[in-house]
Amino acid sequence: MLIRLIISAAIAFYPCYADGSSGGSNHPDVSDVLIEWLRANGTYINEKLEVKRLVPNDPLSPRGVFATEDMDAGETLCSIPSKLIVKSRKELMEGIRPANTHCGTIKAVMEAMSGDDITPYGQYLLHQPKGYLPAFWSEAGRDLLAEMLKSTRSEQLTEYDELPPHGVQESLDDLKEDCDGDVDDPFYLQAAMLVNARADYEYMIPFYDMFNHHNGKYNMNHKFDPYKGKDPIENTGAGFVTTKSIKAGDELYNSYNRCNICYENYDWHGTPEMFIQFGFVETLPQRWLFDFARVKFELDWKDDDETTGEVVVDFLVPPSEKGMLLLQEELTRLKSFSTMHRRKSYKEYEGMSKYEWESLWQYYDALHDALTNAIVQSDATLSDEVWELGDNWWVKDGSLNASQEDEHYVLPTDNYVHPTQSHETLNDEL
Repeated sequence: MLIRLIISAAIAFYPCYADGSSGGSNHPDVSDVLIEWLRANGTYINEKLEVKRLVPNDPLSPRGVFATEDMDAGETLCSIPSKLIVKSRKELMEGIRPANTHCGTIKAVMEAMSGDDITPYGQYLLHQPKGYLPAFWSEAGRDLLAEMLKSTRSEQLTEYDELPPHGVQESLDDLKEDCDGDVDDPFYLQAAMLVNARADYEYMIPFYDMFNHHNGKYNMNHKFDPYKGKDPIENTGAGFVTTKSIKAGDELYNSYNRCNICYENYDWHGTPEMFIQFGFVETLPQRWLFDFARVKFELDWKDDDETTGEVVVDFLVPPSEKGMLLLQEELTRLKSFSTMHRRKSYKEYEGMSKYEWESLWQYYDALHDALTNAIVQSDATLSDEVWELGDNWWVKDGSLNASQEDEHYVLPTDNYVHPTQSHETLNDEL
């Protein structure tokens, strides 16, 4: 989705940090205290692991988990007992539909971060950055992001009719409706954001959330599925293992959307969804799905080699002329949005933070590059096949289908006919 000569300068610096932002906590000892407490309370954490700053001696640098010695494939990284996992309880779900278990987890996180006897995990959560997910930005930040994503075409193609990610403006309303949450309470919002960004399903698992994300380098997985196995997580706790040999000094990476129990995310949860759920723009490889245009593809370095400086598009469904024309419309609109706003200062948008401003434009660059690459590299592969498929056009490897609409954000597409324009004119407009 990006012109090859441009992408190498931008994409290599997108953060994918479990810290939740491009900067780490101002409390350099909080992780060490947490790990000591976890081990003292029945957690196994492999002695070959250490948590350290990605940039040594920089107290604001994000952290990662690294191997201090060589490790074998299948070696246990950590096992966390159920008693230390922050989770919903029956009494926290009063008046809430049973399906909305995350609502109880939010209340449990609030408990963990308050009171006279806060555990080291509660302290760790308290020290996480605030407001780093787009849905929890200031009103000005959310409004500007919504303007960037919203299509201005007269023919509406989907319910939202916007570029991904969907639902930025609806998240707080959902908290009120589903959880009866007080979205005017900053403490409640912080707890809700942490559950959204750091929970494994609806479980807050200490230490596990310190592993950073990288789909090209992930080398760990769940040791077993504590959610769909014979024994529930309340009995088993959670365990994690290496999936390949690890060299001393290497970082341990998780995949937040391609893990071995991420069944529901395989087919639709890509770079835009990572941005809204975790607050960062992931490095290559990336996955993009544009439902209104029925276009779905992955981006990666040529031959999986970043040193080539070249990015290639792998279309996961055959791209169509109609789809490429729709993407071109949105690319043109994005450029106009940039012309209107980018030279301004975040201070001109009341209440917007510098972090929100920088994150928005980081996502803009990734989105712009993705659209451009898809258009440029689609010339030889155009087909109308995707428009002859049903609503499951995007389904392949995961456990969801289009009818399970509460479990994904891929919207059904109306049969849209674009005004006459040939695909040959697209590259002339780039």
